[in-house]
Amino acid sequence: MPDVFVAPKRNEKKMEIKNNAPQPHMNILSSFCQNPQGVSFETQKETESIILFLRSHFLINLSWIIISIILVILPLIAALILPNMHPAFLSSEAASRYITVFTLFYYLIVFSYVFLSFLSWFYNVFIVTTERILDIDYSDIVVHNMAETKLNHIEDVRYAQSGFIPSFINYGDLFVQTAGTERNFEAFSIPKPREATDIITELTGKT
Repeated sequence: MPDVFVAPKRNEKKMEIKNNAPQPHMNILSSFCQNPQGVSFETQKETESIILFLRSHFLINLSWIIISIILVILPLIAALILPNMHPAFLSSEAASRYITVFTLFYYLIVFSYVFLSFLSWFYNVFIVTTERILDIDYSDIVVHNMAETKLNHIEDVRYAQSGFIPSFINYGDLFVQTAGTERNFEAFSIPKPREATDIITELTGKT
């Protein structure tokens, strides 16, 4: 898939961008970064600069993180409770071996769940450059999709925040409507959706 975490060459020419926002070095877990340094993608042109790097707010990960913690401690709870119940099947040596194999297999499944959940969040990114918008969707280790559209093909940009928590923490959904038969673009649960909308609107010249 396109590598969006490779530092660009220092001799690349950068197109002048309209806003005067600072150019920070992006944290590897950042969900919102304007004019990031040290970030590029495979098909990026020499005169093309990244204006926005977006992914879902880290808070979105809390659901699978909590589930993972529960799954990790369940065998530990079972190990404390079952000996007190004195079940007959635990007394044999063969049962102990089967329990060990089952426990290892169980934690392998839990680790796979954690790993895939993290990758799904980490690699689903939305990039806005001086020339286009890219939506990189990751759904499996070997399944990913990248869609893009030129800025001059964008007809409308809007955002939505529903509920107290999204409004309080300031995250929401971004919707980009394109012209003709091109697909529309969405970035879900991103931080600062209003600011992202304003930046894209300014880039497209549609006020």
